[in-house]
Amino acid sequence: MKKIILLFTTCLVFLASVAEARIYIPVDQPSDKQFPIAITDLIFYENFLGANKYALLIPEIISTDLILSGYFETIPQDAFLDQGTEITQDTINFAQWTAIEAGALVKGSIEKNDKEYVIKLRLFDPYSEQLVVGKQYTTDKDNIRSVAHRFTDEIMLSLTGRRGIFSTMIAYSALTYKGNKALYIMDIDGYNNRRVIKDRSINLGPSWSPEGKKLVYASYLKGNPEIFTIDLIKDEMKQLTHTDRTNITPVWHPDGDRIYFTLSLTDSTEIMSVKSNGKGMKQETNAGGINIAPRFSSDGKMMYYSSTRAGRLHVYKEPTGGGVPQRLTFVGKFNDSPDISPDGSKVVFCGQDSGNFDIFVMNSDGTNIQRLTINSGNNEHPRWSPDGRFIVFSSTRSGGSAIYMMRADGSNQARISKGNGHLPDWSPWFD
Repeated sequence: MKKIILLFTTCLVFLASVAEARIYIPVDQPSDKQFPIAITDLIFYENFLGANKYALLIPEIISTDLILSGYFETIPQDAFLDQGTEITQDTINFAQWTAIEAGALVKGSIEKNDKEYVIKLRLFDPYSEQLVVGKQYTTDKDNIRSVAHRFTDEIMLSLTGRRGIFSTMIAYSALTYKGNKALYIMDIDGYNNRRVIKDRSINLGPSWSPEGKKLVYASYLKGNPEIFTIDLIKDEMKQLTHTDRTNITPVWHPDGDRIYFTLSLTDSTEIMSVKSNGKGMKQETNAGGINIAPRFSSDGKMMYYSSTRAGRLHVYKEPTGGGVPQRLTFVGKFNDSPDISPDGSKVVFCGQDSGNFDIFVMNSDGTNIQRLTINSGNNEHPRWSPDGRFIVFSSTRSGGSAIYMMRADGSNQARISKGNGHLPDWSPWFD
């Protein structure tokens, strides 16, 4: 698990931020208006093994991230008028960047110091000729990609006023070549993909712990599906349930103390909870029928889930620990896998109103339902990013199920997994 540990501890040193604070890109701007940004290759003063590779790779990662965000248009390098190596505010010819209408400019350098790499990255405003943000990173070769993602987040914060999500990760289930289903973690751009559960069982529905160091999931390792956790730092598994029944759709409560999941009882399927140490199991719903897929508001006070108490599967919410449930959806054949946005204003879910499943979003009181996907296979299991600006989901639009992301308004839908995948969950921020 070395790579995961390093991801939490990559070193950053702040250099400067001298441009007057301003919002360059309103987060609620129309998705068809994209901000032009120029990203140059890094320079290296002394040649070393991998110098040219990393000088090209880091800008490429930053560019891919910004395009995935849907907020940026990266200017092609063949349009650059300035092909020089200047990277400081007093040496850059900013007029050549404003001439190609670059709203922002990224420049930087890389050098090697023994086994470590020192990477300097800078974001400029060509029109004001000011340095917006500068960072210096010291890292090893295994975390080069992490450095690029971190600087993308700096760009997002500097230009939109909101923290970026490109240093977070996606957990998901995927079919292996041996026919099993394993759990994986990947970066937002689909790279740095690593398997975290290595047994030959069927493992489903990973959900991140609030601090991002553990996953809870359902596994057929012992025969019937039971609830397990894995500590990503210690690489330790723990079985929480021993019911000899079906236990699925686990999720951590935001306080980190209890885990909620779905358990098949004799006459119904209800939502249960258990402490994170496997003790103190209790029943949370007693509605009869099927009650499944709990998720929580960020303060933990409201639980959202799907239930057949009115006939077909629909989305409900009720106060955590008991209270009067409120039905939120009234149309469609099935409505499942709800998730509440971090600010509590929106609920995303998958629904079937005719043939395929699609992703929908509505206000947290059930009003103003909008369809986000259409005519693109089955689209299921949507989950919010920690900033509420993006949604990750699985889709069969390219054949088998794979992981996709889109902006919260449904724009800029893009595949991010390199292979198959389903049941994704977006991690929290790690620091």
